[in-house]
Amino acid sequence: MLGVAAVTVVLIAIASGTSGGDKKTVETNTAASVPSAASASAPAKPAGAAVAPAGSSVRDGKFEFQVLGVPERSATKEGVFNPQQAKGEFFTVKVRVTNTGDKAQSFFASNQKLIIDGKKYDATTSLSDNTWMQDINPGLGTEGTVSFDIPQGAVPDAIEFHDSMFSGGARVAL
Repeated sequence: MLGVAAVTVVLIAIASGTSGGDKKTVETNTAASVPSAASASAPAKPAGAAVAPAGSSVRDGKFEFQVLGVPERSATKEGVFNPQQAKGEFFTVKVRVTNTGDKAQSFFASNQKLIIDGKKYDATTSLSDNTWMQDINPGLGTEGTVSFDIPQGAVPDAIEFHDSMFSGGARVAL
């Protein structure tokens, strides 16, 4: 039994190293400086990760992400199966996701995080529209919304985009 657990841990470690989250760059639509080669190859730092300016396109792995807007906050929202009641309030972000790779890749809304005062909030996938899970072919993209249940009146600092659950992520200010 212990051998099976060890093999499982090794397989997970291998998968996380080859998850498609192999390259992370930040592209901005402003006149911001470009990170040096040394800083681009440095491992991601979760607590003090670089945050691209609002409106910027960022890349994580084989996906490019761009925030298109923050359309609403609400206490209730229509879910996939029925209306959902927030424990705080729902904060919804409209995004565009583009596959920059050379093969189809799956996007999962559940991999995205909202950052508020250094704390990470998971997406409420039952409220995400057609983007809760999408297979995106190379060179193509999709637009949709990702919703988060956050404390009433909280002000999000950034959203952290991930091409997979194993990737380092790329942050954009909101």
